[in-house]
Amino acid sequence: MIYDIIVVGSGAAGLMIGSLVSDENVLILEKNSYPGKKLNITGKGRCNLTNAREIDNFIKEVFTNPKFLYSSLREFDNKDLIEYVENLGVMLKEERGQRIFPISDKARDITNAFYDKSKALYSFNSEVIDIKKNGDLFNVITKKDCYNSRYLILATGGLSYPLTGSTGDGYRFLKDFGHKIIPARPALVGLNSDFKYNNQLMGLSLKNVNVIIKNKNISEFGELLFTHYGFSGPTILRLSPFIDHGDMISIDLKPALDYKQLDDRLLREFDQNPNKDISKILEHLMPKSMIEFFIAKLQFSPNKKSNQISKEERKSIVNQLKNQDFKVDSRRNFNEAVITDGGVDIKEIDPKTMESKIVSNLYVVGELLDVAANTGGFNLQIAFSTAHKAFMSIRRRLIEGN
Repeated sequence: MIYDIIVVGSGAAGLMIGSLVSDENVLILEKNSYPGKKLNITGKGRCNLTNAREIDNFIKEVFTNPKFLYSSLREFDNKDLIEYVENLGVMLKEERGQRIFPISDKARDITNAFYDKSKALYSFNSEVIDIKKNGDLFNVITKKDCYNSRYLILATGGLSYPLTGSTGDGYRFLKDFGHKIIPARPALVGLNSDFKYNNQLMGLSLKNVNVIIKNKNISEFGELLFTHYGFSGPTILRLSPFIDHGDMISIDLKPALDYKQLDDRLLREFDQNPNKDISKILEHLMPKSMIEFFIAKLQFSPNKKSNQISKEERKSIVNQLKNQDFKVDSRRNFNEAVITDGGVDIKEIDPKTMESKIVSNLYVVGELLDVAANTGGFNLQIAFSTAHKAFMSIRRRLIEGN
C-alpha cells in the first residue's frame, strides 16, 4: 500500500497533522505506545498551549531564526490555534504573561482532543529505524514493517526530555538525506555553577531581581532559584539559550533603586539604628537565609555595628546589593531542558511550505527546525503552526495532482 503521507512522530506537530486529515491517506508512526507523551508533561502537566500576545510581540520572544516563522504564523497564528482547540471541545483560559492553558489544567485533554479528531491511521510501538527514497516514494522502515508514501513529514522532536522518545532520530534521518544540522544544545534549562556557600543558598527563591549576563549585556527581570547545582527559575531559563561555559551572571537584588538611592537608604537605616548589627540591618534588604553568605563575601563580621561601617564599606554593601556575581560552568542537560536549540539548518527548508530544498516531498516541522523561543507557550505554537503549514502545503499539491 502507498500512503499519501507518512508522519514520523505524534507529538504536538504530529497530532496537529492528524487532526487536519480529511480525505488524505495518512499514516502516523509513533515509537511510544500512545501519542503526545511529551505534550502531556508540558506546563507541569497543564499544557501551556500558546501565548495570547499580538503576533508582532509574539515573534519577539523567538530567539533563534524568528523571520523563518513569518509565513507559518501568518497562516495559522495563536488566535487561530485557540479557536481551533476550543472547537475541538477544550475550553481555554489566559493566565499571567498571557499564557494559555486548558481550563481543566490537564494536558491530556489537549492530546485527547487532537487524537479523537484524527482521521489518520496511527501505528504505535513503531520505531522508525531507517528511511530511504526510491524514485518518487519514501520507504519508511520500522523494526516490524516497511511503509511507502509519496510525502514524508518528520515530526520527531529534538533532544529535550529523551525519556519521552525525543532521542534525535530526526537529525539522523535528515543527515542521511544530506541536510546540515546545527549542533543541538539544551535550552530553557538550569545552569551549573560551583560557587561557594552553595548549601546556604540552596532552595532560596529571589523575587523581583534583575539577572544579567555580564559580558553580553542580556538581562531578565523576575524570579531566580538557587539549587543544589547552581541556578534555576524563570529568569535563568530565559537566559540559558545565551549562556556559554565561563560566562558570568550578575544578580541585582534591588533593581528598583539606583546606586545613589540605595546608598541613601542605607544611610537612613544606619542613622536610625546606629547600634544595630549589620546582619540585622540587612534583614530589611534581603531574605534572612542570604545574609550570612552576603556578609561573608564582604568579609565583615556579622556583629559589626552600623555606626562602625565606613563610607567605603557602605559603598561595598551597595555594590554587592547591585552585583552578586557568579560564574557559570555549563547548562544542565537535555533531561531537564524544556526545548532543543539547534536543528536542521533553516536555509535548507522552504518557510512557505516546510519542504526540504534538498529532498523533494520531504517536510520538516516542530523542534527539528533550528527555531527556538522563550517559555510561555511560544514553542508549542511553533510546532502547531509549522505542522499546519506543512500539511496544508501537501494537501494543495495532492489536490492539484488529482
